[in-house]
Amino acid sequence: MIVRGLIVEPGKPPMEAEVDTAFLPQVIGEKRMLIRPFKDRNVGAVVNENYETGNTGLPHNRSIGNIFKSVTIYGNMFVAGLEVDGSLLPLNDQQIKLYMKQLAK
Repeated sequence: MIVRGLIVEPGKPPMEAEVDTAFLPQVIGEKRMLIRPFKDRNVGAVVNENYETGNTGLPHNRSIGNIFKSVTIYGNMFVAGLEVDGSLLPLNDQQIKLYMKQLAK
């Protein structure tokens, strides 16, 4: 399935991309998981399962959140829309613009 979202790599600005979900292991790594670090619960990030720890060799990507709740991400992530069951959905133009700005370094 092709999903429009953002690829966010450490030290780089987010990049809009249409990604075939079958290739997410090459972008994120073999062991990956879905998290919901954003205020909008209909948007999530696919991350390496070791996304919270820097001692696995994954480079620091960025912190997401605010002063009350923040998540630090290590390694690459793919930001996309979410179905209720956690299936990935494409981001719309408004979401792309919002998260490009929010995740800019």
